[in-house]
Amino acid sequence: MKEKRIKKQERSQQGPRFKVLDAVIILLIITSVVGIYFRYNVFETLKNQKDMKEYVVSFSVQNIRRSTTNYLDIDDVVYYAEDGEKLGELMGYSAESFNALRPTPASEYFVDQNGNTVQVFYPNSESMDARVDVEGKILCEGSYSEESGFLVNGTRYLAPGQTVEVHTETVSLTMTIKEIILSE
Repeated sequence: MKEKRIKKQERSQQGPRFKVLDAVIILLIITSVVGIYFRYNVFETLKNQKDMKEYVVSFSVQNIRRSTTNYLDIDDVVYYAEDGEKLGELMGYSAESFNALRPTPASEYFVDQNGNTVQVFYPNSESMDARVDVEGKILCEGSYSEESGFLVNGTRYLAPGQTVEVHTETVSLTMTIKEIILSE
């Protein structure tokens, strides 16, 4: 009887023992965590990649030099400024256009002495140093769903009214998204 007590005391002094049931529980916990991660991250990414279509993103850029428009051509690749991820490719601002951008004289709004809002255009609109507002279009790959909206490349959210900093090989711009439509 004393020997049994001594062996029991020796076992309790050795510390807890790892058993097969402990291994099964740990394995189930790891499997559950991996399953949850797969469901909410990998599965959504694969689903979005499968539903990719071409969209036309219309944008505007305010108050840039007219000469800047000479550095942007149709088929130039546009990247996000923050991480260099591809947004899309510039296309003609209309079907029959050979230009990527449509410039209009830049303007500012002021309130006159009578309290009326007045639009004032920058002078010398034909000079290369003149200030212009431009509009253009980018052809993007993306997916659209009611829950998440439009996702460029299936991962990055983009919406009308949003301001985005972008760059091409030659120019950096801050553009405002105007419209996103499915390409025909």
